[in-house]
Amino acid sequence: MKKKLFLSLMLLVGVFSFSACGNNKIDLNNYLIEERENLFVAEGPLYTATYSSGQREKDYALDGVRNEMTDFGIISFSRNDNAPLANDTYTYVITIDGQEYTGFLEKSPIDNTCSVDVGVKVSNDAEMNIKISFTGYTFTGDLISASKDFSVDSKAALKIANKELGEELKNITADKNNSLEAVMKIVKDYSNSETKRYYWYIGAVSTNGDTVGILIDTTNGEVVATKA
Repeated sequence: MKKKLFLSLMLLVGVFSFSACGNNKIDLNNYLIEERENLFVAEGPLYTATYSSGQREKDYALDGVRNEMTDFGIISFSRNDNAPLANDTYTYVITIDGQEYTGFLEKSPIDNTCSVDVGVKVSNDAEMNIKISFTGYTFTGDLISASKDFSVDSKAALKIANKELGEELKNITADKNNSLEAVMKIVKDYSNSETKRYYWYIGAVSTNGDTVGILIDTTNGEVVATKA
């Protein structure tokens, strides 16, 4: 069951990578090109909006080198049944700690969501509400921090990942020509529609195509699954 869940979540998190020196101990903190630190959720009867923020590479490139980082804050909008969204124009109004931002969401080419990067990194204590409008429907809701209740925050999860993946990362970087980069994301357990369980996912892929990954329970730090 855990293996099936891990493979399903792997499909959700997309492409990832990581860079390091082959003979030294690898510290994932130094080489992340994307780190999602928190997650806010507004869930309605038909649709759900989320906001996730952190830091990522300013010019996203899978080149084995961590370049200049920048803050990000991503709005994502989807149907609760995961069916495709209608081919429509989606506008948003989001208020973050009293500051209003407006614009358009863009349909994702890889899943049944639409999203936009507002560029605002927030803390778990941020106060936010959102309105998303399209033909014949307006979604509104308060974005509530799911990550505020995590017993294991992003820094603690990275410590667990460094410990659990250390040998695998050393092995795939033994060849000095084989560079890597990594990402950290928050993923939801969709295996049970009644649960609200989230996991930290930290994954890496080398230029040779070698991959490692780990799934960590945000409630207790349990390593749910690893891929090496």
